[in-house]
Amino acid sequence: MLYTILDNIIIIILTLVSLFTCKSPELLIILAGLLMIFATYAAFNEEKSCRVLVVEIILMTLFAVLSGGFAGFVVFFLLKEIRKYIRVILGVCLFVSTTLMIHQDTSFAMCIVQTLLLIVSFMLLMLVYYLLEHVEKRKLRESEKLVASNVSEMHEKQLNEQLVMQNFLAEKNARLLERENISRNIHNSVGHSITAAIMTLDAADVLYDVKPEEARKRMNDANSRIRGSLESIRRAVRVLDEESTEILAGDLKCEMETIINEFMMDTDIQVDWDFRQLADDIKILHDHAVFLTGALQELLTNGVKHGHANEFVVFLLGDTAHIRLEVSDNGNSDFDVSNSKVKIENGFGIRKIISYVEKCGGKAEFVNDNGFKGAIELSY
Repeated sequence: MLYTILDNIIIIILTLVSLFTCKSPELLIILAGLLMIFATYAAFNEEKSCRVLVVEIILMTLFAVLSGGFAGFVVFFLLKEIRKYIRVILGVCLFVSTTLMIHQDTSFAMCIVQTLLLIVSFMLLMLVYYLLEHVEKRKLRESEKLVASNVSEMHEKQLNEQLVMQNFLAEKNARLLERENISRNIHNSVGHSITAAIMTLDAADVLYDVKPEEARKRMNDANSRIRGSLESIRRAVRVLDEESTEILAGDLKCEMETIINEFMMDTDIQVDWDFRQLADDIKILHDHAVFLTGALQELLTNGVKHGHANEFVVFLLGDTAHIRLEVSDNGNSDFDVSNSKVKIENGFGIRKIISYVEKCGGKAEFVNDNGFKGAIELSY
């Protein structure tokens, strides 16, 4: 719009200057009005049609010829659709031709002077428009920088909001993971201990009238187990404030031997085990050790509860990169390929085992072939 206003101002100035040399000022003013209309029309249309351009060139030519001097030919500078140097050549050629044909009384020297003035006028206008264009571009760059700054600030704000949300979700997932670990540890240790304590109390109730001393011994055992369960709960809560550490495989083997011995004492069921294929000095992640002891308790208890097994075989083997626990029994479980998915989904213990193993990138296998067998393999 700024260029359109400037174009109209140039037309008005050229008209006023040419009135002193024009023989038909009324017609010149009409042509000037038409040129201003075309200049305004160009502001609302990105491209001119060929017809409009031809009409505009004819009007400019008539305006330049009627002006009676070199000033009128400056109007060709407004022909923006043509390159600048072509406008200059067009204006100069038409001026020289008109002067030689119509104004024959003009001396050659005067013609040269007016031609030079015409060229200078073109150059000055080019400079003015160049400066305006430079200012417009600078304003545009500043505007773009401002927009880019606002967009960058908005983007940074969105990134900060996303980061806050990601941190919140990470903390939430960490809390959920801690809850899952606590629930698994409580279920594996406390649940089995309380179950064993209940079985011991039931046995003590049966022996109370027959063998009171034996019943008292069983009650003391149950009391110890319940106290141990309480300590397990406290230990599980303390895990929240402790970082994971490594333990020696020898300590894990001792813990599993204790679990097996207590299981045999509580159930009078025979368990054979072989831990010789796991070296005592191998370091194992503390979380893996806690998980494997709980998994051993789960598989022993499930064998009795669901499969009515009375014999178990336990293997613990591994190296510096892997550890594997295998528990087999002679039970009559109905676990098979057709119902394994339902059994796993409905079984809290096995579902927790599979969840932990998958999270750690390990493998868990459960098969029922002449007895139930569970195999768990972890990497570290």
